[in-house]
Amino acid sequence: MEAAAWVCLISPLAGALLITLGGTRIPRRLAAYISTLSVAVSFVASVIVFFALHDRPPDDRIVLSEAWTWLAAGDFGVPLDILIDPLSVFMMLIVSGVGALIVAYSIGYMDGDDEERRYFAYMSLFVFSMLLLVQSANFVLLLVGWGLVGLSSYLLIGHHHERPSAVAAAKKAFIMNALGDATMALAIFLLFWKGAPLGLSEFEYADGTSQTVMTLVALGMLGGAVAKSAQIPLHTWLPDAMEGPTPVSALIHAATMVTAGVYMLVRLHPIFEAAPEVQDLAAGIGAATLVVAGLIALVQTDIKRVIAYSTMSQIGYMFLGAGLGAYVGGMFHLMTHAFFKALLFLAAGIVIHALAGEQDMRNMGGLRRFLPRTRLTFLVGSLALAGIPPLSGFWSKDSILGSALAEGWYGRTLLVVGLAGVFLTGLYTFRMFFLVFEGDVSPFAREHVHAHGHREGPFSMTSVVAVLAVLAAVGGLIAIPGLWNLPLDWLGPVAEPLVEANALQDYVVSAISVALALAGIGVAWAIYGTGRLRIPRVAWLQRLFEKKFYFDEAYDLAFYRPAAATARGWSRFFERPVIQGSIDAVAGGTRRAGGTVSHTQTGLVRSYALALAFGVAVLILVFVSVRQ
Repeated sequence: MEAAAWVCLISPLAGALLITLGGTRIPRRLAAYISTLSVAVSFVASVIVFFALHDRPPDDRIVLSEAWTWLAAGDFGVPLDILIDPLSVFMMLIVSGVGALIVAYSIGYMDGDDEERRYFAYMSLFVFSMLLLVQSANFVLLLVGWGLVGLSSYLLIGHHHERPSAVAAAKKAFIMNALGDATMALAIFLLFWKGAPLGLSEFEYADGTSQTVMTLVALGMLGGAVAKSAQIPLHTWLPDAMEGPTPVSALIHAATMVTAGVYMLVRLHPIFEAAPEVQDLAAGIGAATLVVAGLIALVQTDIKRVIAYSTMSQIGYMFLGAGLGAYVGGMFHLMTHAFFKALLFLAAGIVIHALAGEQDMRNMGGLRRFLPRTRLTFLVGSLALAGIPPLSGFWSKDSILGSALAEGWYGRTLLVVGLAGVFLTGLYTFRMFFLVFEGDVSPFAREHVHAHGHREGPFSMTSVVAVLAVLAAVGGLIAIPGLWNLPLDWLGPVAEPLVEANALQDYVVSAISVALALAGIGVAWAIYGTGRLRIPRVAWLQRLFEKKFYFDEAYDLAFYRPAAATARGWSRFFERPVIQGSIDAVAGGTRRAGGTVSHTQTGLVRSYALALAFGVAVLILVFVSVRQ
């Protein structure tokens, strides 16, 4: 089991190194196969680990596997070790499984790209980084994996580096995540300073530590989670990340980067339980994000940006669940979200691929005639996202809302917000569906659909989308209230929920949730499907949503402009007159001295001999005076 866990971790890294070291000697298509195989091997290894761990009794499912001591200073050492427990194995299966499907999809999607080798090397590196994050057994390795995920996202978002918008988006993602990385690193340093154990499996963080310190540590950890999972207020990088290729968007938004924050909230739940105010704050941030992101998605015209804001909203549900203590519900929704969100992104990729790179939904319409299978799979993903039974999103999202109903007045307040998000989800999801696939065929679509308007992409793309459609449809059936709850049985021993809904609460919440989701779908159909319903436009409200609640403008006003003005002031009043002026003065003085000395270079031998004799005489006089 331990050997398989190490293979799961190392295989994608080996693929990335092989492609990188091979360089242009490796054919582009071979690089794609190497990357896909490396992640597939990782998934097979994680399955082996799952069954090996499953055969152990529940109280013997935490295994620490140490390779060697990585860093050592006196009595202090940082081992290179991985943690094998139900939570890490759960994430290993999702990351490597969905990651393998996305990388396989990329074989067809990236065919013909001049930088295909670099792309697949980065994809393998991304999967390795996320696996390192979820398998880390100590805080140092966790921080390394956390930083590598940010680096990998920077490289992949900026894959089309010839486009200024892609470069700007990559830098924005890196800087925003670096801010969260900094708060997390400070929290880890504070833990070390207070003598907390290095290992993640040693749950005694609160012992002998003041409440103030635990609150600061929890806040630092929450900052890292909020940035990585694109929650308010550190969320502005995520929509711009759509500048990367569509499979990158699927990998970032479905199974890897944005779910890291949820994983950390659950993995470090003893820290957050020792600071309940911060845990409540995490739930509140999730609730605020799911509504704000849903409202912004209502007015987006880029198909990938609609799905990106949907990701923010769904991660908000996971934060809400983890913040209330419904850890299993949050992780369950993380799993089903990986299925239907990867499905939506990759199905959207087929649409974009067919329309020669077009992403504006206003240039789409009537694509059901050209892409019938894609329309069907997109419909499955949309229904799962909206939470319509019996598809996967229904079981996982409603389990979080049921837990909110069982958690006092604060939970019920967040429940109302979550239910509002359900209506918005149905509305913006099917607005997208109707604009893309229904209605009359747009002139742009008729002109640009590839292969006479009937080819839906190569087998590597369509087969992956079909597999994800099946997973999105049936993936939620592993937990049915009153019958079985496999996620709870598996994760419960390492992440025991603080709150659980009873059967009646589950049924009530599910009935309300489904009714609201259907209402949202109905409104979307009336407005965008048939055009019978006209809603008067409120100019200031639409502008507020289109400007994304002015977060970017606020950051520009609060940080960029003051920083730029300060830099210009220092340049004008200090750098140019003092630094540049002193350099110019030294250079000018040296030039003038050289010009003066050059006059002594006459080219006459007698002048040089006289100067040499004069120098020797001076040296003799100095020598004699020193001896006396």
